[in-house]
Amino acid sequence: MRTRKLWIYSPALSPRLEYVAGVIFSIVLGIKYEITTDRRKIGSKPAIIYSNEKVKNQFVIRPAGLLGETGVGDVSPEVSFIGEMPLFFETEGGSIPFDLFSAVFYMLSRYEEYLPFSPDAHGRFPGAASLAARGGFLRIPVVEIWSKYLAIELIRRYPVLTIRSNEYSALVTVDVDQPFAYRSRGFLRSMGGLVKGLAGVGARPADRIRTMAGEVPDPYDSFGYIEEKLKESQSEALFFFPTGDRGEHDHNPSFRDRDYGEIIRRYDRIYGSGLHSSYRSAGRIRTLKTEAERYSSITGHLPVKVRQHWLLLKMPDTYRDFSEAGMTHDYTMGYHDEPGFRAGIARPFPFYDLATERATGLTVVPFQVMDVTLRKYMHLQPEAALEVIRTLIAATRDAGGLFVSIWHNTSLNECNGWEGWRALFEEMLLMQKA
Repeated sequence: MRTRKLWIYSPALSPRLEYVAGVIFSIVLGIKYEITTDRRKIGSKPAIIYSNEKVKNQFVIRPAGLLGETGVGDVSPEVSFIGEMPLFFETEGGSIPFDLFSAVFYMLSRYEEYLPFSPDAHGRFPGAASLAARGGFLRIPVVEIWSKYLAIELIRRYPVLTIRSNEYSALVTVDVDQPFAYRSRGFLRSMGGLVKGLAGVGARPADRIRTMAGEVPDPYDSFGYIEEKLKESQSEALFFFPTGDRGEHDHNPSFRDRDYGEIIRRYDRIYGSGLHSSYRSAGRIRTLKTEAERYSSITGHLPVKVRQHWLLLKMPDTYRDFSEAGMTHDYTMGYHDEPGFRAGIARPFPFYDLATERATGLTVVPFQVMDVTLRKYMHLQPEAALEVIRTLIAATRDAGGLFVSIWHNTSLNECNGWEGWRALFEEMLLMQKA
């Protein structure tokens, strides 16, 4: 009978090792495993010796030390390559040339984001500053690549082991930052916009008046188009809606707005939805909870899925707030300025809080690409943007992962510089199909 169980020996248990083993062997590879501190239990069974102890005829990974530590230290890995595979935390005397467990932990925990860094104007960690971007591997899911590499080496030593074949899938997410250009803006704000239009600033007065009168569709109302294309392509989708107060960076209508509420309920019912927590809510747990209650008053259920507006992700504070507010799935894990795999992985994974040294109940669902990144940060035309998307889909497909993209209703209206992006969206929907 073929055995599927793998033993992992370590002289000492640590929450970090338990976490990494769970992601690699349960989530990615589908290999049953058990961690032990007693080498006598192993015998001739399939095993990894994760130790600096002297052993013979065993599969060995030499620790670099990261998994035996607590807290955050001044860790600055140097990237090298085996062929096209990047690696860091190199070690000597093992069956593989690096501490793969530490490398996986470094990426998934977002270790570098706990260290001092130069934030952008909104306090965000720039993708361009990441180890993955500087090392040239941001656009490949290294956690899956390393896991597959480890599995191949293990099976060479222990042919009785088998790995799971993961199925690729895709998810379109839509952030509804501003559902209307003119509608539901209130009398004073509408009149202010009209005056600006008459003065030659902003939208043309005739367009604003006709939209407010209901004679023509609102320029930002691309929901019918999005729904049509999602249905045609049979794509899975998820919509994120804000319910915060208006501000400099929050332009959504009031959560009491009737038209807005109808949009939220419709797409919550058809595809499912989550809370798009406001810019102002970042670091303010009471504000976040208020927005969650408002969302619940519209949909009839509390939000368990969330994406932070402007991708304001601060480790570990943002995720702690989400958990405290009752959210179980976060969709913020990705960079505002660079496409790719921020945590090095192409599938949902549990969040590990470095400050408390424990895996939490929050599931992180990373995304790989956002429309705003491609156009406004990278300044790409649709044709060039499509090639970036093609590369990311191919990498995710090879990993048997989940390809997640972010779109906005305001980027799919063929105006304000977004001309040609509907064709790109439609091409992506066809390209991403399993």
